[in-house]
Amino acid sequence: MTTTVSDKLYKSQLLDYYYQRRAESSINIGERFLISKAVFGTSALVTKNDGGDYDIADLPTVFSMSDMTSQFCTIPLEPTYSDGVITIRMDLDQNQLTDGTSYPFNTLAILDNLNNPIAIMCVQEDSLYVGKTYTAVMGINTTIA
Repeated sequence: MTTTVSDKLYKSQLLDYYYQRRAESSINIGERFLISKAVFGTSALVTKNDGGDYDIADLPTVFSMSDMTSQFCTIPLEPTYSDGVITIRMDLDQNQLTDGTSYPFNTLAILDNLNNPIAIMCVQEDSLYVGKTYTAVMGINTTIA
C-alpha cells in the first residue's frame, strides 16, 4: 500500500550522486555502492514562516553533509528489496542521545559506504529526546529512472 503525504509535511529526494555511484558501481568503477547509514539532524531546507508554521523548500539534487546545520544521531542501515523497491527503515537510536536534552530535528541524510549523502528527507520541525521514538521509512522505486 502506498501512502501519500502532503509536501507541506514531508519531502524526500534522491541526489544526483546516488545515480552516479549506482552507475559506477555497476561497471566496477570505484568501491561497491552500498546504502549504509543515516544521519538525524537539521538543515536550512526547513524554515519557520511568519505564521509560525514550517516550510520545506524544494529539495536540491546536490547536497553535502556540510549542508546539515546539526547532526546528533548516526545509525547503520539494513535496506531490504522486494518487487523493485528498496525500503530503508531509519529508527532513532536513543542510546546516542543525552537524557534531558531536546534535539531539534527536520532532516535525515541517507549515506553510502563512502559517507556521502545519496538521499535526503525533510519533515516539519520536531524535537527528539530520550523517551520519544522516531521511525522514518523511505522507499526507492528502482523501476523508475
